[in-house]
Amino acid sequence: MSYTPLLTILLVLVIGAAITLTVLFYAQQKGHFDNLKSEAYVIFDDDEPVGEPQDQVFDAPDEPTGAPDPEA
Repeated sequence: MSYTPLLTILLVLVIGAAITLTVLFYAQQKGHFDNLKSEAYVIFDDDEPVGEPQDQVFDAPDEPTGAPDPEA
């Protein structure tokens, strides 16, 4: 019985984990994880302040969706 496929898979997993940890530690050192919440508020402005939803997705439509087209 040959262990070559098993050793290959384990080697790929160890190398992948080492690369992942290296990238994560590098990002931590460069400060990429220092302030994760501030970027979440970039999408809000004066027209849509934080905590006040402006979308009316669940509101009843003004016109029925199955209405026939008057142009036809």
